[in-house]
This record gives sequence, structure tokens and C-alpha cells, in this order.
Amino acid sequence: MTAVEQFLEPDDPGRSRLAVSWTPGTDAAAPVWVFLHGLGSDRKGEKALRFRDHLAGRGPGFLSLDFTGHGDSGGDCHGLSLTRNLADVGRAVSFLREEAPAAPLILVGSSMGGIAALWYASLFPGAVRRVFAIAPAFLMAARFAASLSAAARREWADRGFLSVPIGDRDLEIGWGMVTDEDGYPMERLAADLATPSLLIHGDEDAVVPPELSRDFAGSCAAAELVEIEGGDHRLSGVKDLLFEIMWTAGAAS
Repeated sequence: MTAVEQFLEPDDPGRSRLAVSWTPGTDAAAPVWVFLHGLGSDRKGEKALRFRDHLAGRGPGFLSLDFTGHGDSGGDCHGLSLTRNLADVGRAVSFLREEAPAAPLILVGSSMGGIAALWYASLFPGAVRRVFAIAPAFLMAARFAASLSAAARREWADRGFLSVPIGDRDLEIGWGMVTDEDGYPMERLAADLATPSLLIHGDEDAVVPPELSRDFAGSCAAAELVEIEGGDHRLSGVKDLLFEIMWTAGAAS
């Protein structure tokens, strides 16, 4: 079926409208995959489109969204935070509960979207059946802040935002992303997450160290890890392999 493009209007006047692409499944009882993109990407990125195409005719539905400040959604990245991303996921889930009320939900997150998927499943047990986290961006804000000099960190905090090169453009990232992340310790996520979760990480990822996924999978009873030999952070060259790993792991059930 053709994807339906639409905007989810906010109930809260302080939030922006959210762009989603929704492709209903061919089996009402099959799961809906919800794709959450990474920093600087959007709902029409390579992985999202490839996974959607692979699912065509197999039963499951597929929804992808643009996080606030990305793609066709409103807002900017000055207010980017894990808390805001989780609210965006919640809005998408509410939409799907109207469109496909009986369908189990599977969250598929890449990098920034991967950590959002894991936290959403932890904070809302029972809301999703399974999580697939591709190179989840553990400690994203803390690692980036640590990569800067002390002077640059002070300037970021004082100014309130920092221009960061992401792909072929610059994003103005707010300091609030750093302070917000303090409320989401990895230890609590590992202890509280009960939703079956598969982490997929390239062993040559130079952006998010694979050791973070190894440590998390080793400390969380609900999480497993598959490492892609020679894989970088984006894993763009192995999109078909990523899909087969997820499908074989039980995403169809």
C-alpha cells in the first residue's frame, strides 16, 4: 500500500506538529514497525525506506516519523532532548492506537532513535512488543560534551546552543540536551527494561563505541547484541542484512 503522509497536530501549544509516513499492513493482526531515525536524518532516510519496502506484502504495517526539529516536522534542535524525543514517540504511538488498535508495536531505532526506542519501552512497559536498536546512541550528549575543550563546553552552556556539523549540514544543538540526559542513567535503563530488545552494532563504529552496546547487553537481562563485522556507525551498506536479522529474530510474530 502507498504511504499516507500527514501531520500530527499537537495538543500542547508549546509543541510542534509532527510529520509521519504511515503504511497500513496487509494483516490486521500483524505488528506495526515504528522507525525512529538518527540525529540529522528524517523519516525518509535510506534505512526507513528500505525497511518499509522489505515489509511490503508481508503483513506488518510501517510508520516512520520526523522527530521535532527534523525533516518536515516543526520546531528546531535548540530544544532537542531525549525527553522531547520520547514525547514524539508517544504521539506516534497514540496515532497508531487509533489507526491500528489491535496491532502490536515494534520500535526500530537508529542511533538517536535507538536510545529513544529503548527508553520508551522501559518507561512504558507493555506498550511495545519488541525493540530493535541499531547502533543506539548511549550517552550521546555526554560523549559529545566530553569531546569538546572545557572552554568550548562553557561557551555552549553560556550561549545555550552550539552549531554541530551533521552530515552535509549544521545543526544548532541546545545545551539542554546535556542536562536532560542526566535524568536517564544507563544503569536504570539496564535494570528496568523488560521488553525483549536486540541491539545491532558495527564493530568498527567510530561514532558510538560498540563497547557501550556490549556493556549494556551484558548488564540488561532483556537485551541481546548482534555485532556486524567491519560495520561502521551508519551501517548503510548492510541495510538488507539488518532487515533479515530483525525479521529472523521474530519481528513478524
